[in-house]
Amino acid sequence: TRVVSMPCQEIFLAQDEEYRRSVLPGNVPTLSVEASAEHGWHRFSHAQIGMKRFGASGPAAELFKKFGFTAENAVSKGKELVEFYKNHGSVPDLNARPTF
Repeated sequence: TRVVSMPCQEIFLAQDEEYRRSVLPGNVPTLSVEASAEHGWHRFSHAQIGMKRFGASGPAAELFKKFGFTAENAVSKGKELVEFYKNHGSVPDLNARPTF
């Protein structure tokens, strides 16, 4: 298990393929956590924790818990993701697709 920070998808995509694969191999169960929209994370992760609707107002700690942005939820969903692929065979390689 490891944590990767990707503050800018465009800068990551501008790197050469060898570097990108060294950071995100593509065939390892990968979960993205974005305290914003999930949009775009499907390119880098097999599952996402992110906003599926417009946000809400309130204390940040309460909102993070409500929307699943907690360490406990990320760990739980990560374990579910790994278990999913253990039961379904191979993990699809997110890098195995054409780029145009």
